[in-house]
Amino acid sequence: MMPTLLMISPAPIVETPAGEVVLDVAFVEGMRLHCQLWPGKVYCLMRRGTASIPGGMRFSPRQLDFNLIVQDPGDAVPDLLLQEASLVYCAADDMQYLDMPARLKGRLGRLVYTVEQPLSGRLGAIRHDSGRNPLSRLRGMQWTMGKERALRQALRQADGVHCNGPLASDVYGRLNPRTLAYMDNRMRMPMLARGPDQTARAQRLRAGAPLTLSYFGAFEPEAGVSDLLAVAHLLHTAGLPFRMELFGTGSLAPRLQDGVAALGLKKHVHLSAPPGFDAALVPHLRRNADVFLSPRRMADPVSSYIEAMGCGLPVLGYDNAQWRRLQAEAGAGWVVSAHASALARQILRLDRDRELIIRASTWALDHARANTFETVFARRMSHLRQIAGLD
Repeated sequence: MMPTLLMISPAPIVETPAGEVVLDVAFVEGMRLHCQLWPGKVYCLMRRGTASIPGGMRFSPRQLDFNLIVQDPGDAVPDLLLQEASLVYCAADDMQYLDMPARLKGRLGRLVYTVEQPLSGRLGAIRHDSGRNPLSRLRGMQWTMGKERALRQALRQADGVHCNGPLASDVYGRLNPRTLAYMDNRMRMPMLARGPDQTARAQRLRAGAPLTLSYFGAFEPEAGVSDLLAVAHLLHTAGLPFRMELFGTGSLAPRLQDGVAALGLKKHVHLSAPPGFDAALVPHLRRNADVFLSPRRMADPVSSYIEAMGCGLPVLGYDNAQWRRLQAEAGAGWVVSAHASALARQILRLDRDRELIIRASTWALDHARANTFETVFARRMSHLRQIAGLD
């Protein structure tokens, strides 16, 4: 009998009247790799409820390499799927599947949870959620804290745990002896910065060219991106020649555009929607950028840290627990207090001593090379096969 992998995915899905589904392209590519690295059938259970998926593509279920099952959010995972599964792989963070150890008891299938954030990170996300009123945030925090004991119990009872980021691993790794820590990101090996990219950046920096400071990500309050206007204003006031490129979309886009105009920063700050990540954004950053700015106060395991490093960019970021830990491991950038003035002061220091940027660029690329998408994915799948008794 072929071993069966059942993945319960939190990824969004939209069903069309024609019987097709709209899915995120990166999700479909990831599922294709799951199918290649799992020696049997792969089922993916997804939940309805998403209205649209920006950048999503239509697929016929027949085009997919995996068996797709779509359910309403409140429906229980069918017993038949659990009965046939050699391994169940699902997220623990949303607290929907903490009953899986009990439901799999007495069955042959193994269980592996994924965890994105420790309790402190989940509480921080609620606290920074500008779309919720204070009472809603308070209730959300109480509910989350109330679930923590059940979460920890489920992680102890699982056959394995995958932790995205060192913070989740620090908190939950001790609960389960078969814990794997990783850093999720989109940087494949062919996308990494190359020798000529690194040489050109070093030559440009040593020649005294204006620094190019880059950001890519959400234009949302929780990303801290509005602080970068204050950074640009301080640099401009200090008389520093520089270029700041902000790639993103989100609710703050109009305010950022207005701020650039009001502060007289059009010569220095350039906003645009992100081009295609693989084909356009990554090559542009490899060839043209010098430093990645991360004004993020929240300690969540965002992939942009590793992705920027893969472009050869050291990261200059606010002091949050996730970036502080990653910077200590990689040495690939700098941690400053969470104020625009601190970012601006460090940029002025780096402009005066550009060898710091050149050295950190090398360390950034080295760290990204050890954590490419292929490397991380193969490590995770090998761990799943081992737990299922297939390796």
